[in-house]
Amino acid sequence: MDATAEKMHKTSRRGRSDLLLTRSASVLPQAASKSERPAEVIATRLRSVVVESHFAAREWRLDSGVSSGFDHCLVLQSGEGWLHAGGERLHVLGPAFVWSPGNSAERLVIEAGGSGHIVHIRRDLIEQTFRQIPEAGDLINLLGAEQPLALAIEPQSAAHLAHLLALILHELNEPRPGSETVISAVLLISFVQLWRHVGARALAFGETVGAAALLMRFRQLVEERFREQWTVARYAEVLGVTPGRLHAIATRTLGRTPRALIQQRLIYEAAVRLERSAITIKQLSHMLGFKDAAYFNRFFAKHVGLPPARYRRAIVHRNVAGRAPHSPFTFYDWP
Repeated sequence: MDATAEKMHKTSRRGRSDLLLTRSASVLPQAASKSERPAEVIATRLRSVVVESHFAAREWRLDSGVSSGFDHCLVLQSGEGWLHAGGERLHVLGPAFVWSPGNSAERLVIEAGGSGHIVHIRRDLIEQTFRQIPEAGDLINLLGAEQPLALAIEPQSAAHLAHLLALILHELNEPRPGSETVISAVLLISFVQLWRHVGARALAFGETVGAAALLMRFRQLVEERFREQWTVARYAEVLGVTPGRLHAIATRTLGRTPRALIQQRLIYEAAVRLERSAITIKQLSHMLGFKDAAYFNRFFAKHVGLPPARYRRAIVHRNVAGRAPHSPFTFYDWP
């Protein structure tokens, strides 16, 4: 069985279609014969793709063909993409982690310049991998949602996850004795990292799994709606809880109010756009749901210490000097 494949993806952008080559290890699901090695058996339930930076957008069908029946994991190291699900589009700005349960989304589009890793995995492999560890129930619950989940992560964490997923690809491409063990261990490490950030802290503080799931859903809603400037009350209404309960869980677990977490997400997005794009301050304020650019300037300066224009100039000067800019905030200490 040849575990190395060159997978061709159709690319669609502004009405054009191109054929692009993406390095991948892909084996179609089939019954395992007695002669198959363990690495080949696990490969029938797992596929890995490296997404390399390209001049055009790329598209993956998630609900048909070889991808049907799999759950999908994306670590987007750079660039941006869109997850098309049920007539809606979920925007993803790297670095980010995306989990799309089987049949929850139709298409994944990664824009030009985006890079990362995609792993397609069958649910029975997830359950088998997690079965023997104490966190098994929590992990399966967190990954068992019916809707896609997109989480912003720090560049260092994205690089770490990408390194782990590259190891899976290597073991699938070049199976050796112990490859199944290596792949299972890497999957376990990768998803425990996810669990730590979306539920472990709540559980450690004595919350129920339901409360941990509530925080995860709150974060997902913030990812989807923060540009619309939703109030805390509206988030609570959609989550089916009172604003007071949402406030209590967030402050007890994270030490911050829901309002502060929403504002932090806005600041994170604004800083990333200022650093990585040439968008004007007025355009950025409109994109983030501010009706008044002057108010956006005051909001950003209050939280970062510099107004947007000065922040952008400071980033340019630091880049010219070869120094990494110091971030005045972090988004990654969410649950």
